[in-house]
Amino acid sequence: MPVYKLLSALFCSIVLLSNIFSAKMAALPFLGISIPAGLFCYPLTFLLSDLVTETFGAKRAKLMIYTALGISLLSFGLIRLALLLPASQPFQTSLELGGLRIISSLISYIASQIAGIQIYAAIKRWSGSKWLWLRNNGAAFFSQILDTALIDMIFLWWGLGMPFSAVAPIMVFSYLYKVLFSAACTPFFYFLVFLTKGKRI
Repeated sequence: MPVYKLLSALFCSIVLLSNIFSAKMAALPFLGISIPAGLFCYPLTFLLSDLVTETFGAKRAKLMIYTALGISLLSFGLIRLALLLPASQPFQTSLELGGLRIISSLISYIASQIAGIQIYAAIKRWSGSKWLWLRNNGAAFFSQILDTALIDMIFLWWGLGMPFSAVAPIMVFSYLYKVLFSAACTPFFYFLVFLTKGKRI
């Protein structure tokens, strides 16, 4: 299977699963807050979009992002249809996806992913082949601000009516988790770039 198609399939799968997992709020007792469970795997999408931008260019990275958006919309539609059928309560509970959560998730997804690609490509034009770590982490630093602010402010603050004093700690934790995840994955990102640039199809 061509490398680009493999990366796209992996990216689309993680995007879709992250949104489904986010129907569950995971409690963090040591911080006294709850976060969407999908947050734990969602940062992998930015790693993959950076990898595709680096190896195949911004145009193909955007195609991958739009493909994942289309698959997500189709999947959510099919899930809603499935929920109309008689089902056991565990199924209903695990797959119940609120409309506002879906909308806020997709808005933050498309805005932050496109911004991340644009920032990554801009840094690459400026730095050339140098400083891979800078464009990887620089894109994450700025795109995650957009991602975190949009989804938490739209869904938690505006949609659920949570006070900003309760939303702010969730935003801070989510943002720090995502940028630290990106920084921790930098050696792995170098390894992936080494592999994919030698196998570009």
